[in-house]
Amino acid sequence: MVVSVEDFMTKKVVTIESSKSVFEAARMLAERGVGSLVVVEQGKPVGIVTDRDVLTRAVVKGLDLEKVSVCEIMSKPLITVRPESSILEAIALMDKHSIRRIPVVRGEEIVGIITSSDVGRASKILAPYLFPRVPEIYLVPKRPESHGD
Repeated sequence: MVVSVEDFMTKKVVTIESSKSVFEAARMLAERGVGSLVVVEQGKPVGIVTDRDVLTRAVVKGLDLEKVSVCEIMSKPLITVRPESSILEAIALMDKHSIRRIPVVRGEEIVGIITSSDVGRASKILAPYLFPRVPEIYLVPKRPESHGD
């Protein structure tokens, strides 16, 4: 059973232009109730900024959130996956790059995002298919050890 990213991705993706301020990004994250924004330039995805990026790369460093642009704190290069990719491929990418969100693209168009929460939901549904039944194990009685008698 091949399950694609498209089966579990979130289709509504919030984007922000790379030239916008970090303050604007923080406001959008809060208003939309999301953990990340895909950063775009002329409609093409170029990076991602998360609530954690805002905190660790701007706030704790005392940067002026109104003057610093999103492109200065975003994560790049952007790791993406195609909608027809298997969910296992997305999991492998998340593990390899230590990330929790991957934008889903068709060509240069953003069509969704797959998150660790989506993967968790998928794993609950797919567990019986991903992990085949363990065959019965027949235990053979252990022979007593010989002590050189």
